[in-house]
Amino acid sequence: MRTGVDRAYNPETSSAAEDAIAALLADGLTTDEAVQVALLNNPQFQSLFQEIGVSRADVVQSGLLSNPSIGLSTRLPEAGGRSNLTLTFAQQIADLWLIPVRKRIAEAALEQTILRIVHTAGNLASDAKRDCYGVIALKQLEANARETSELAKKSLKLAEDRFEAGEAGKVDVNLAQASVLSGRARTMGLRRETEIARATLAHTIGLARWSEPWTLDDSLPKDTFLFSDAESLLVFAMTERLDARAASMKVQAAENEIKRQYFRIFPNITIGVEGERPERQSAPGRNVLADAARASVANGRLTAPSIQSRGERKQDRRQVIDSLIGPSLEITLPIWDQNQAQIAKARFLAVKARKAYEAILDEVARDIRQAQNVATSASQLVRFFEDEALPHARRSVESAEHAYRAGTLDILALLDAQKTLAAQKEAYIGANRDFAIAMAELRRATGGRLPSESGDETHAEQP
Repeated sequence: MRTGVDRAYNPETSSAAEDAIAALLADGLTTDEAVQVALLNNPQFQSLFQEIGVSRADVVQSGLLSNPSIGLSTRLPEAGGRSNLTLTFAQQIADLWLIPVRKRIAEAALEQTILRIVHTAGNLASDAKRDCYGVIALKQLEANARETSELAKKSLKLAEDRFEAGEAGKVDVNLAQASVLSGRARTMGLRRETEIARATLAHTIGLARWSEPWTLDDSLPKDTFLFSDAESLLVFAMTERLDARAASMKVQAAENEIKRQYFRIFPNITIGVEGERPERQSAPGRNVLADAARASVANGRLTAPSIQSRGERKQDRRQVIDSLIGPSLEITLPIWDQNQAQIAKARFLAVKARKAYEAILDEVARDIRQAQNVATSASQLVRFFEDEALPHARRSVESAEHAYRAGTLDILALLDAQKTLAAQKEAYIGANRDFAIAMAELRRATGGRLPSESGDETHAEQP
């Protein structure tokens, strides 16, 4: 994996994470184990996983048709009778050409979310390593300060012995005593800095509120593998940096958004079915005696009123239109609003996404060059201290001590040689720390791993 560990936070198995963390902490953390704890326990990293669920919900939503609509209205005749009923059923069909574009946009957003989380995991791993190296270096500096204090105590004992023998003055004793006190103050200051660095590391790996004690038991890496070809690293990083890939997908999504806004020039195209039952007035009541009287007067004799047969009544009812049904179409005409504003907005956002992608590429190049330069100079400085500075400083202390014992050198020269040795050791530890951090930053800049670690040996060179 890019982070160098095989486990990370999983919302479905989060209950087992605490036991795994306790097991890792039981016998002291190494740097790689600290990275493992960070990926299991960092709350900010854990919160990012909820965005995957949100993005997946958006993908599901993007593929759904709009719900159909149904309408019912009724109107009552003034004189009574059967009411007028109208029933409509309509479906928005603009979704048919909007759904494919919406799905591409939502799927790209989901992929961006996943890539961003994986990229964040790589950054978190680099942060955890950086904080670990800071703590380890401070512990080494603290140990070096104790060694320097012991060396100062030996000088104090030597000065006291010479003072008692009458070979040195009280000034030598006082100067040696001041050197011992200075060493104690330096040790206490480094202890404070170490505790602050531990608190920073605890926050990074999610142990800020961890109740059980834990320790970091590791040393600074002695890796001396560097790259002399920054361009090959940059080419490698372009394929490995997940934030660059996410930014590239964001550009594609922005271009798809332009297409979607063009499709929305006709925002509403609805087809459906409408049915209507016309109203019918109630038949007026019939006065049979009055009808008979009118028929008798008209015929000049007693005459029964006319009565329709059943067949005639059925024939009359068949001629009455009882219901209407047919298709319907509704289109919102883009006369005043042709979605110009949203199309222009989508274009601006697409340009913004392209520029953001280019900015990330520039950041990658800057990060690689900076980390490579720091790592190269730190590596050279480590070799300088190992091969020249530290051996010379140790020889100077030994020579000054022998000369002081022999009475041919004063105490100031001895104390100065000891301070020089202590300073050289601190600089050596700092160079090792800077190299380790620079290599972690170089891995961060190239996407979490170096070409040699991905099985591609063609980009690497041994300095």
